[in-house]
Amino acid sequence: MQPFDRVVLIFNPNSTGNASGLAAELSDELARRQPDLSVMLQQTKHAGHAHDLARDAALTGSPLLVSVSGDGGYNEVVNGAMQSGNDAVVCAVLPAGNANDHRRATREQPLADAIVTGSVTRIDLLRLTVGGSSPTTTYAHSYIGLGLTPAVAVDLQKGGKGSVKEALTAMRAFAHFRPFEIQLENGSRQRFDSIVFANISE
Repeated sequence: MQPFDRVVLIFNPNSTGNASGLAAELSDELARRQPDLSVMLQQTKHAGHAHDLARDAALTGSPLLVSVSGDGGYNEVVNGAMQSGNDAVVCAVLPAGNANDHRRATREQPLADAIVTGSVTRIDLLRLTVGGSSPTTTYAHSYIGLGLTPAVAVDLQKGGKGSVKEALTAMRAFAHFRPFEIQLENGSRQRFDSIVFANISE
């Protein structure tokens, strides 16, 4: 028996990869190989929209939410699914972005094959809660970084894609970055350049 009752492909038509084409190809392949399985394509219209689409799709039934994107789009889908509170939701990523660390580190078989066979592997998520009286919680499928790691990531988003642009952006982030201090439970303070909590091996 299938662990999901439908597939929702969420994609950014303006991704650095061919998300629209890859979503259509997967939809066509699933229609051919598993014609009884309902497949819906939903394109994002703005940053954060994948989160909302995933949350809304996850509110009922046991959907498979496929983010046709890079790690950023997948992160939105995972957070939307978690916000729904539905434990029957399954999330997957079809790589179509600039960074695809999660898929590269966790891939066991082609996604279409996994969908047709109903193969699901559960993973842990990282949870980060920030704030005092009204805390905000976010989830990460791959890693959470503090310090230099997110500083470079934010600058990369602003600086554009491409090897040369990315190298220049990373060097600029290194030049402007200052270490940060963390107070430990025992009251002592330590300085760090970067702290990374990882859920994948890369």
